Order: sequence, then C-alpha cells, then structure tokens
Amino acid sequence: MSFLRLDSVRAEWGRNRRLRWGILLVAAILVFYLYLASIDWRDGVASNYVERQQYLLKMQSLVGQEEWLDRASDAGRLRAGLDASIPSAATVGLAQAGVQTWARDLSATQGSDIQVQSQAAQSVDDRPEIVRVPMIISGSLPPNKVVELMRQIESNANLTVIDQSMILNRENQTFSLTFVAFFRIEEGGNAPG
Repeated sequence: MSFLRLDSVRAEWGRNRRLRWGILLVAAILVFYLYLASIDWRDGVASNYVERQQYLLKMQSLVGQEEWLDRASDAGRLRAGLDASIPSAATVGLAQAGVQTWARDLSATQGSDIQVQSQAAQSVDDRPEIVRVPMIISGSLPPNKVVELMRQIESNANLTVIDQSMILNRENQTFSLTFVAFFRIEEGGNAPG
C-alpha cells in the first residue's frame, strides 16, 4: 500500500513542474534561514568570548594589587562598627516602644504641631535577628528646623537613618520624615510577622 503512494508521489513529482519549483524554493528559504541563524549564533559566541576575555584581563590586572586586602579589612571594620551601633531589645514591641518614645521626645522639643506615627517593624532580609523599626515624623516647621531635626535623627548613637524626607507645602512649611531605627532582637524574642 505504501509502495503505491510512493509511486504516485514520484509520478506527481515528474509531471508537476510547479511542485518541483515550490519545494526547491522552500529548501532555499530553509537553507538561507539556517545560514542567518548560524551567523547570529556565531556573533553571540564571539561577543560572549570578548566579554569573558575582558573580564579575565580585568581580574588578572587586579591580582597583584594589595589595596583590595586593605579595603576588605576596612569593610570588615566598618561592618563591625555598624553592628556595634545596633542596640539589642528583648522583643520587637520593646524596640518599637523605645523608638516611639525617643521620636516623641525629639518632636516635643520642636513644638506642638509635630506628629509621630509608628509603622510595622520588618526583619532585615539577610539578617533575621535584626529588625527595621520605621517611624514617620510630620507636621509644620520652618526648613532650617527640619534640617536640624534630620541632623538630630542621624546623629543618634544607635543606628538610625532617614529613609525618606518630603516638604509637602512651602507656604505652610509642612514636612514629613520617615526614619528607620535598627535593633537586634535577643534570642527568644518574637520576630515581626
């Protein structure tokens, strides 16, 4: 049965010139496509080779430099200094309460138009024993007082950084500061949810 089909295909191939030209055209398009694909592949391999070669040369040029050892030890000392400036707290709640009390005392020195709002504490991704305790101080102050408030926040002995600052309205002198205090939660203390 399949032998008869093969004979009919051969017969059609022999008598139909358009079929032969069509298949020849399809084959030519396929060969051209494979040629273009091989050029793209070759260009990609060459580009990757050049990038890796440049990276290798860069790394080889850095091998003999002694500064990297000094920088590594400096980075270690900086990290140890930062770790030393992170206070411990028994629980997340006590950490939040401490930061909120400090922020309220700080804002009380600035005037009565200042509000303090606490936000949920969050664990630091790569160090789950350390939590971020964000606070928002907002209200109405002249710009020079806002700058002084920012200095007081960042000069705290404990690790405290300003995450975001905005002056919302220059005429009314309204502002909003979001700062984050970091705490190390003692073992057995509850982690933020």
